[in-house]
Amino acid sequence: MRCSCRPVRWAELTRTQQNQLGNGCGPDWFPDWLVRLLFGWFFEASCRRHDFAYERGGSREDRKKADRGFLKAMIRDAERLPWYKGGFAYIVAGVFYLLVRLFGSWSFYYGPYKKLDFFFMTSSD
Repeated sequence: MRCSCRPVRWAELTRTQQNQLGNGCGPDWFPDWLVRLLFGWFFEASCRRHDFAYERGGSREDRKKADRGFLKAMIRDAERLPWYKGGFAYIVAGVFYLLVRLFGSWSFYYGPYKKLDFFFMTSSD
């Protein structure tokens, strides 16, 4: 379902709903082992939130905002790591940000925002 209403915010979702969204980091065609090796050890929540923003859709400005938020979240994730992992995490965050800016337009839904019920089908018993 699509609407021209205000976008659903990540913070409005329950933790269970947040964990159900997205494929984690990387494109769908990446094997799971590669995703875990490259990104899953520190960017998982950031990636899910970014996937949600891309699926929810919107305008070019919405995509830029999603990508900037993604970079900020990855940097926060990197800051939480021990010093010996942090440097590498900053580099990966920068590279990953550049990749989503360069190639993410293929995955972003350009159009009216999708409603929450688009993401979660509920049964009417």
